[in-house]
Amino acid sequence: MNVRLFSLLLLMLLSGCANYVAHQIAEPQRQPSKIVASEDYYQNVDLQRHDNCQAPCIHYVSGTPWTAQPPNNFAAMDIVFGGNTEISPAPFSVKGTVVLLHGYGANWSYMLPWSFYFQSRGFHTYMPDLPGQASTSVSDFSYGTRDVNYLKPWFQGLNAPRPLIIVGHSMGTISATYLAKALNADALVLLAPSSPLKQAAPGAARAFHPFLSLLIPNSSINAGTQQALQQLKIADVDTDLRAMLAGWAQPTLVVSAAQDEVIATDWPAQLNSLQMQRHQRDGNHVAVLKPDSDAQQLMDNWLKTALSLSMKLPAAN
Repeated sequence: MNVRLFSLLLLMLLSGCANYVAHQIAEPQRQPSKIVASEDYYQNVDLQRHDNCQAPCIHYVSGTPWTAQPPNNFAAMDIVFGGNTEISPAPFSVKGTVVLLHGYGANWSYMLPWSFYFQSRGFHTYMPDLPGQASTSVSDFSYGTRDVNYLKPWFQGLNAPRPLIIVGHSMGTISATYLAKALNADALVLLAPSSPLKQAAPGAARAFHPFLSLLIPNSSINAGTQQALQQLKIADVDTDLRAMLAGWAQPTLVVSAAQDEVIATDWPAQLNSLQMQRHQRDGNHVAVLKPDSDAQQLMDNWLKTALSLSMKLPAAN
């Protein structure tokens, strides 16, 4: 085989890899938005599904404050992730709303453990499927950058009580930050926050597709990521939390994972806003979705500090 023919075949192969990468990024596989649980389970933990709206619309699940700590016959909390995590007794009771936004390729149920925590503290919670993902009929996937166009009017129609906290995980931190700014939220929580798409794509490929990532060179991943950005009609800076957080003055909590296989461990330190606290906990990219006792204590202390005035809570000790 001559060099020219070999080069042409190699170019065709790499181009095909780039197209595959672009497709994987721009068109996430949808997960069904149901957990294996009975209607009694939903009722027992004060959850309600909202999936009967006329398309296109936001599918979501809402939670109301728990009146018992925890509710009677409370099932294993981690019905999504497995295992069992106890909700600690609430050291205070508040009124307000928390919106919880899942990450790439996920659905509302990934935020369920944190919903239980916030419900136990007196909050109303809302867990939508993000546009272009899971069961939501809104098809405009934009890696979180345009989600606010659909989430803002959806939330404004809920007549939810303030104060308002927006929580996002991974790619959902991009959606969360845009939404928090648009709604003038009282606080923002970023769990394993996403780095810009170009920076995040290689790590995500290795974490979620380890075998394929061995076959696809980084050059094809980079080319595919650029192709995906063009397909989604966004710029890489649109996915950069550093730019989004500039000028953001509300309390912000960043919780990163010490063994994050998706996001570079030095990324959270690059995020800055006027009232930001950073904490790192053991575990991987998904572990931050499971509020163990230490994570619950961290959130309790942060809530008391960050929202003491609006919630009329005592300052943290």
